[in-house]
Amino acid sequence: MSQNDRTLTSRYEWKYFVPASLLPTIRAMVKPFVRPDHFARKHSDFRYPIVSLYLDGDGLELYRTTVEGHRNRFKLRVRAYDDNPKSPVFLEVKKRSNVVVRKTRARVTREVAEAVLNGRPASLAGNDGAAEFALRLDELAARPLVRVRYMREAYESSHGDPVRFTIDTEVQHSMTSTSNLALESHRDWEQTPTEGAIVELKFSEQCPSWATRLIDELEINRESIPKYVLSLDHAMDHGALARPRQTQLRHALTEARRPLRLPNG
Repeated sequence: MSQNDRTLTSRYEWKYFVPASLLPTIRAMVKPFVRPDHFARKHSDFRYPIVSLYLDGDGLELYRTTVEGHRNRFKLRVRAYDDNPKSPVFLEVKKRSNVVVRKTRARVTREVAEAVLNGRPASLAGNDGAAEFALRLDELAARPLVRVRYMREAYESSHGDPVRFTIDTEVQHSMTSTSNLALESHRDWEQTPTEGAIVELKFSEQCPSWATRLIDELEINRESIPKYVLSLDHAMDHGALARPRQTQLRHALTEARRPLRLPNG
């Protein structure tokens, strides 16, 4: 799927807010079952930066489908991991159908990404993921809206099964109208309000038993934590972006906290 995400493209994603004080305990509890992923092993603290450029229509249709709790929805984003002009970027369509997440991810050069985002012809032959991204972009008349960056500490199952365990911190956002993907360029990064670290468990079919034990012992609750929505909410609250009209402005974090009882093994 990519250089640093080996889970299946169809999967469950469970997210949790945890206080920073719990992270040492969590790391100790998962250590027997996971190892740093291939990309994280290149860093001494197993953390690497991520920046995602999110796109939306003029009516913020993709934002609205999330805050209104639509069962079937998607997001459009372009993801990068560094500012090296020779490094690839990834065009992503992240689709949710009820509780299952499916992600189409296309690795392209930065030049191709620029061409797609700016509506210029680009050769996408043989790249179905990029073609789907371009089609949805055109249908929605989507445009760049906000960049979201954070640090990710990433682990994968040490037993080879498709399970990922990640810890995201230092979430920030920057409003934009351009296709700029830089991590460090602009001085207008704003802190995205989050309640501590964001712990995420990704798996296909069955949640590993070690993960359910960890969640039960720590008594943490699974929540909806869309970084895109949290970033836009902050921008709206501070006047950097107008709220869309005729929208149920139900904040994503007010969704009912569901008990942890989905497939487990």
